[in-house]
Amino acid sequence: MTHRLPILLATIVAALAAAGFVVQAAGQTERPARFVVVVDTSAGPAPETVERAAAAVRRAEGATDAEGELRVTRTPTEQLSVTHYFAAQEYGAIVGVRLDRTIAVAPVAQRFPGTRFRLTGERGLAAAVAAAASAQ
Repeated sequence: MTHRLPILLATIVAALAAAGFVVQAAGQTERPARFVVVVDTSAGPAPETVERAAAAVRRAEGATDAEGELRVTRTPTEQLSVTHYFAAQEYGAIVGVRLDRTIAVAPVAQRFPGTRFRLTGERGLAAAVAAAASAQ
């Protein structure tokens, strides 16, 4: 009987710790939806695209309670770094303009299946950002 006591105590401690975690998680307030727009400029400067992306983020934030970010990358390595960072930070959506799907999207989407990716061109940018902000 005495050799079962440590196992029993460990089980009770684990159960109490799990119950405390569940209660704490249930009491937390819900975060607003978060999204990021990533514009890649490795093929050359794109000031108009960056400005359109910034305007789309501002409009989406004003129309919803979502929090948006804009990042501009200059290399494929930066693309991967940025998409991975925001997916790891549990951003619900990443809108990409000029992103390389095989470098910056596929490996991140595989590792973080809860993050939605929307790749778009300049024409579809505003609609993609609005959808990312409201769909979460």
